[in-house]
Amino acid sequence: MDLIKEIILTLSDADKKEFEQFLSRKRPGAIRKDVKIFRDLFSLYNNTNKSKNELKGDQNYHAIRKRISKALTNFVILKKSIEEQKENKRDGMVLLVSYFIERNKFEAAWDLLNKEEKNAEKVNNIELNLKIQRLKLSILPYFNQELFPSIKTKMLDLQAKQSKLDEFQLYFIEIKNDLKLKIAEGSVESPTHIIRNALNRYKNLKTEYNNPIIHLKVIEIIRAAYIINRRFKIFAEVVQKYYDEFSKEAFENSSDINTFAQIEYIMSYTFLNTRNFKKSEEHLERLSRLMSQSELVKQNFQGKHMAIKSFIQVFQLKINEAIASSEEFLEREQNKISIKEYLNLSLNLSGYLITVGDYSKAIKILNFMSESDNYYQKNMGREWLVRKDMILAIVQTSLGNAELSLRIINSLEKKHGDMLKTEQYRMVEPFIRLFKNYIKNPQVVNQEDLSTFEEKIKLKKDRVFRDPRLIIFYAWMRSRYAKKDAYDILMEEYKKIA
Repeated sequence: MDLIKEIILTLSDADKKEFEQFLSRKRPGAIRKDVKIFRDLFSLYNNTNKSKNELKGDQNYHAIRKRISKALTNFVILKKSIEEQKENKRDGMVLLVSYFIERNKFEAAWDLLNKEEKNAEKVNNIELNLKIQRLKLSILPYFNQELFPSIKTKMLDLQAKQSKLDEFQLYFIEIKNDLKLKIAEGSVESPTHIIRNALNRYKNLKTEYNNPIIHLKVIEIIRAAYIINRRFKIFAEVVQKYYDEFSKEAFENSSDINTFAQIEYIMSYTFLNTRNFKKSEEHLERLSRLMSQSELVKQNFQGKHMAIKSFIQVFQLKINEAIASSEEFLEREQNKISIKEYLNLSLNLSGYLITVGDYSKAIKILNFMSESDNYYQKNMGREWLVRKDMILAIVQTSLGNAELSLRIINSLEKKHGDMLKTEQYRMVEPFIRLFKNYIKNPQVVNQEDLSTFEEKIKLKKDRVFRDPRLIIFYAWMRSRYAKKDAYDILMEEYKKIA
């Protein structure tokens, strides 16, 4: 394993600058080119187009690498320690208490323990609080023995809570393993009986069936298990059965409205991805009600709600409403949603705009996305970046900038060629070939050419266009080959696979 590479790939630009300052603190001389070599390595490992390391010829290279590796390790440990202190993770202070106890400084140790106990209770850190109580017990024979009853009571209470947390972890692993067996058998039954049987085996969890956190965790386990096996429709069927069985009882518990909101969001998104918009809307409406009851829920889910709502509108012959509501939402809530949600919604909007042929508005949105590819890849992911570049190429083509469009597509292929060869993205390359063919022969291409190509690659639309976002690209492409309106084609294709 290349430790330097693995750490560098986790560093942001701000981290890079901070590490350079950390590395320079000893003022390396002219011969020790540590900072320069680090910068070269940072560039090398973050540049997907460059594979050969040209630094190895330097006679001091390996010695410098050792120094950089050690410095990076120390930097990450120090940074992590500072972050944990900000998050009230106080294990370091416990070590200081141990230091005082070893030297019989019991009063100083006790004062620190009382302070740390308050911090632990404030953030509900059960594990740390147990450590504090054990340290207090170790001091009691020499200091404050009259406090033994209260410490004993607190310890027993904390041990029960810790035991419950440990049982949760065991329980979720058991559920995960049982679900694997059910999936292997091809079962589409609700996992409710698995869950109830497992709960009965853990004395601290027997009464927890109505706990919303349990249900959210189980849904996430089910989703991960089925999606890894690419069984999206089966997952939707299984999760709905499970939801129907637990929701009547569990939703009476209003203790964690944010958790219920997360469940409703997952359910709505699940049915969006299987193109069951009626079911998606049902769960979206429940999410809306929860948002109206809690400002926190509204803050956490309004961007996600807008994304699903606008996609459903597109496929309900309401694309102009989807565009108008998205524009109004982004203008009104820009400073209240995360940058990731803002970028996602903006890219979705640009996709709607190319479908109705409003390329001037689409290019205005895309022009604001002016950060580097590395920035978008780290913060939004490669799939999002590919989507952005494809929409940009479509817009430039439609505005008559064919050469610029070709450069964008060629760059996309070069940067993401490895990803496009995987099963999940196998239809991107055929789309690119059709796209290039259109750019070179815009007046000549026709529907027959497109149909011949689809037969050649054995296009299975029901599988390929499971994600509603992908069919938007295809609709635009077919509109160019068939010389028809892109939105009309989008709805025509949707009806074929719905």
